[in-house]
Amino acid sequence: METEYKQVDIEHLDCRIVFYGREQTRPNYAFGGNNVRDSYVLHYITAGKGRFASAGRKAVTLSAGDCFLLPQSVPCFYQADGEDPWAYEWIGLAGMHLGELFARSGLEDKYWLRQVTNSQFHDRFATLFADLHSGAAATLTSELRVQSQLYAMFYALLTEFPGKGAQERAGATATMNQAVAFMRQNYARRCNVTDVGAALHISRSYLYALFRRFVGMSPQQYLTQMRMEEAKQLLRITDNPVDEVANRVGYKDTFTFSKAFKRAVGTSPRNYRR
Repeated sequence: METEYKQVDIEHLDCRIVFYGREQTRPNYAFGGNNVRDSYVLHYITAGKGRFASAGRKAVTLSAGDCFLLPQSVPCFYQADGEDPWAYEWIGLAGMHLGELFARSGLEDKYWLRQVTNSQFHDRFATLFADLHSGAAATLTSELRVQSQLYAMFYALLTEFPGKGAQERAGATATMNQAVAFMRQNYARRCNVTDVGAALHISRSYLYALFRRFVGMSPQQYLTQMRMEEAKQLLRITDNPVDEVANRVGYKDTFTFSKAFKRAVGTSPRNYRR
């Protein structure tokens, strides 16, 4: 009998749902709040029509069956039609890999797609929204179902509506994945951005351009966020002293770690644990 064993190194994609909602807008209604979002908000238009524009691009008319994305940190304007105002559903998303996922799809630059109704992408969106609306994330098993629907939605988006430059980005994506993997394997050893570039034999400027392109932040910001996510996990599930947590995520002293943690999370490690 033959034995087969293969080791794999599949990087976990960090993407999560932070809010959702739906609305039937009034004629000419335009969102009056901050039009630069901290997260990505994916909209599907269920009825009516309106106009949408992202920074530096002309406004387009979108209608029922279309979808549009409010990308993180990109100003956008959208307004309901005066006679046939739109209704839409939305899902707010956050995570370090979302920029890369959307950049490889047809939403990569114009941030909208027409007539996605008869697609697996829409079916997955609709199922995901229905699960969220019914409170399906209340238990572990239903939370896993929601997460599976989320990843299935992204799979359908990238396969049915790929970006024009998807193949051209293959090399850059591979390098980006290698950089993230190196960070994940070495952040506890106090690696820095220079170490990442040296390990991959790429310049600091190219590394910076990769991270801005795929995740919308600098390599240093990404490395710090990775450390903070691990620190939060350790503070939640262990009783390890703060100085030990600091050391395990790559900080040589508690003071520097606590300052970085408070700047990133908004509270001290001890308060976060409480």
